[in-house]
Amino acid sequence: MNQSTDRASALALVGIEKVWSEVQRTPFVQRDLDAPIDRLPDISEGAVAARSSRAADALAILDRVQPSDLHHDFALTHAVAQSTARRMAQEENRYWLAFDPLGVGFFALFAPTAYGGGFLLNTVSGMLSKQRFETLGDLDRYLGLVEDYARLIDQMRERTAGQGSRGIRMPRAQLSQSVQLINGLRASANRIVPSKDRLVAIGADAASSKIVARIKQSVEPAFVRLLGLLEDLDFKRASPEKVGICQYPGGEALYRELVREHTTLDISPEEVHGKGVVRIAGIRAEMSLLLKEEEFKGSPQEYLADVARNPSWRAEGADAISSVFRRYSERIEPHIDASFRFRPNAAYDVAPLPDALAGSMTFGFYDPPSREQPVGHYLFNTGNLAGGPLAHVAALNYHELVPGHHFHLASQRENESLHPLRANAFFNAFNEGWAEYAATLAGEFGMYRKPEERFGRLVMDAFLTCRLVVDTGMNALGWDLERARSYMRKNAFMPEAEICSESIRYSCDMPAQSLAYKLGEDFMIDQREGMRARLGEAFDIRDFHDSVLRPGALPLPLVARNIESAIRARQTDFGGK
Repeated sequence: MNQSTDRASALALVGIEKVWSEVQRTPFVQRDLDAPIDRLPDISEGAVAARSSRAADALAILDRVQPSDLHHDFALTHAVAQSTARRMAQEENRYWLAFDPLGVGFFALFAPTAYGGGFLLNTVSGMLSKQRFETLGDLDRYLGLVEDYARLIDQMRERTAGQGSRGIRMPRAQLSQSVQLINGLRASANRIVPSKDRLVAIGADAASSKIVARIKQSVEPAFVRLLGLLEDLDFKRASPEKVGICQYPGGEALYRELVREHTTLDISPEEVHGKGVVRIAGIRAEMSLLLKEEEFKGSPQEYLADVARNPSWRAEGADAISSVFRRYSERIEPHIDASFRFRPNAAYDVAPLPDALAGSMTFGFYDPPSREQPVGHYLFNTGNLAGGPLAHVAALNYHELVPGHHFHLASQRENESLHPLRANAFFNAFNEGWAEYAATLAGEFGMYRKPEERFGRLVMDAFLTCRLVVDTGMNALGWDLERARSYMRKNAFMPEAEICSESIRYSCDMPAQSLAYKLGEDFMIDQREGMRARLGEAFDIRDFHDSVLRPGALPLPLVARNIESAIRARQTDFGGK
């Protein structure tokens, strides 16, 4: 190294460590750290402003470094830190319109929503489940955390009221869902009471009684206060019928920023919308071809209804649905080693979604492994899956578990060569793009063996592609909720309840987040096929998967840069043989 490189590396490291210091305080990461916690996240305006200020200081340091002065892997870490700091530095300016409760760039319009406060409180419950009880001091710390849990609920109420005073009113359709969500979270508040086997060292009965009493004293009244605001008649009357972020001051500009952040691409809402329309047309053509091959005379909707009437494509209850997921996991396992040189050590499985979240989440979410919970789980919505045909579960399984989210997130966290910031990096376009690429890859492996499974994959493809159209439609192009739902009824092939909850998610909860799935997948497939075309017979799909997965989550332009490096290395190796 020369002196210039030494100075750049030292300066970059200072900035990287400052960013990591912020990231490890976020609930999404803190939940999985091994150290006990003394305080839960703070989502107040003052706390967010302070974090933005610290992030801006870190960004100023990182911006002084020329990436060309850093070696390749260090330059990637610098880029991750720079991107993360830039996002965090914007939080203060966005606070009243969109806030980031988990600290991973999932900006939620309102706090009492499934993917905003619901995700936050569910994550906090995971943080609390890690606390150890060895001395009475641990009990005192936990009682303080229960108070913090109540404080979080109050901060959700304060932000909601503050938005109202600024003319940012929760749409009526979201408000009804929010009341249902908060009632569900209130009813399940005792889930933060530790099991008595965790309290044995400090006297289980007495400790449990104290925690239950503190919940009744602090947490229950906080939920009542929040519900009091949401159910206030004046608050309800002021709620607009209109949905979408663009109806609020600054919403149009912020949505365009969020589109770029969630996709990590320089793309406009109008371009995204156009891609979605073209994609839907292609999917419908594939569906028509499949039905023709099967000599089915009806429409795709009629075919889906026919599948739904077949008892072999249905299951009732969490255990039976879990068995369906596991069947597809077992099917793909023999095919992994031929396409990947590595895999995570952590096991994976499925489990039911917590009841409090089931009313507001269509499918569920992947919960990564941690030290306390070493198995990665896909938490599925039992009620929604039991209510319809399960021909799409194969595609859902490969997206969420192997080779999808579990393969990526678990291996990233296990990779000891990555800086902790990189091991915990979260870029929506990468995370969801990889998972959808994985579901398509499973099809290339022949995992959708029956026509119903192939159709189920097309159904999932259509459902996620519809997001490109209706998310941009409601948030940028002036679509109302009914127009979006009508489009989804025609093209998404989902039950009405799911269409209702998903359309609220895009327009009132996390605008632009849903765009990452298909744009990310298209990017990865384009990169792979470009690599195949340039390398010809030297192409090895394992090289492609190595260049995408081994560095962990990155903005897509950096993924392209790594793939370019892999192509050049392979060309050199192959040319020398």
